[in-house]
Amino acid sequence: WGRLADQKGRKLMLVRASLGMAAVMTLISFVQDVYQLVGLRLLMGAVSGFISAGITLVASQTPKEKSGWALGTLSTGGITGGLLGPLIGGLLADLIGLRPVFLLTGSALFITFLITLVFVKEDFVPVARERLDSTRSIIASLRHPQLIFSLFLTTFLITFSAQSIGPLLTLYVRELNPYTTSLAFIAGIVASAPGVAALISAQRLGRLSDRYGAERILFWALIIYSAFLIPQAFVTSTTQLVIMRFGLGFATAALMPSVQSLLRQHTPSRATGRIFSYNQSAQFMGN
Repeated sequence: WGRLADQKGRKLMLVRASLGMAAVMTLISFVQDVYQLVGLRLLMGAVSGFISAGITLVASQTPKEKSGWALGTLSTGGITGGLLGPLIGGLLADLIGLRPVFLLTGSALFITFLITLVFVKEDFVPVARERLDSTRSIIASLRHPQLIFSLFLTTFLITFSAQSIGPLLTLYVRELNPYTTSLAFIAGIVASAPGVAALISAQRLGRLSDRYGAERILFWALIIYSAFLIPQAFVTSTTQLVIMRFGLGFATAALMPSVQSLLRQHTPSRATGRIFSYNQSAQFMGN
């Protein structure tokens, strides 16, 4: 999809992904067995890519000196969705059942498709397939290929570390509160604390990235991330864990926008789609 984005434009990828996901999500509400569900989930992964195409579009259409702010602003949308999606989905599942939730989500994705089709604008000149650079020539054209590959690795490690903790949180909260009767509620607070902090700070940190340089912000964000992550192994109460997780969120808000801003600054415009899609692949591997 990244190669096609470089050839046909990023808006087309947004339209394709939103319409494709709307269709698959709607079909999921009618599955009759787990194999159909697995197949459609695989298809969902194949046709998706809205977020990566959105990041590429914003990065390619924004002046490089404003890319930190723009990508930080965009990340607040993903953070907000990550916080509200499970909450709203869980409430709807209790109120109307599981299958209707997929229909509603498919409808929301179809509305996203219409909004994208009508309102999203892109200044893009299509490139003929024979004029499209190969992956090898793109790598050869990079001014700092080691930087680009190290950013891919950074993306993988950031995602890997964040997702490795997720499945353990509820068990950890239970270990800290063995007699609690509100395990799900407390675990939910602990899980959402980084998202709340990231939502508050993402735009501001994006502006700092533009002012002081994405390299500097990424460097300090990684240090702060480690400083708040490692002590979580030694907390003795849920309150301490929430504070550590909240601090972690401030660092998280700076990490991915800084990586994306650096990719934008050091990638030729003709290869933006593929470089960002490779970075998204690294993120999915971390997941």
